Amino acid sequence: MSQLVIPETHRDLVTSSTVALSTFNPDGSIQTTAVWILLDEDGVLRTSLAKNRRKYHNLLARPQATVFAISPTNPYHTLEVRARVEMVDDDPERSTMARIIAPYGMTLEAMADQAKEDRVVATFHALRVRAAG
Repeated sequence: MSQLVIPETHRDLVTSSTVALSTFNPDGSIQTTAVWILLDEDGVLRTSLAKNRRKYHNLLARPQATVFAISPTNPYHTLEVRARVEMVDDDPERSTMARIIAPYGMTLEAMADQAKEDRVVATFHALRVRAAG
């Protein structure tokens, strides 16, 4: 099976823009949170999550999520990525977190409290990519 990729025409939506991350709550309802995300060199989306947050626990129980992005200037320019999610502990230096927050003008020093939290790197393996506009 070939890897699903984010089209070049829609990469702007996942590089230095906040996206919506939707996961399933224990009761089956959907929980959506705004997150920062990284379109990594391998073409895969990643984010950093604190282990004390609901979205982390939701993904542990059911490792499926949707990432949704919409252009702030064109409501027809959207991207939806439905994915299987893999989580691994971030390294002690928070190198992945640093790469995720850098496009947003942030540093680990500026986000020291968040960097101290027990964190994971969530990798989104796309099952469906839908780009519009």
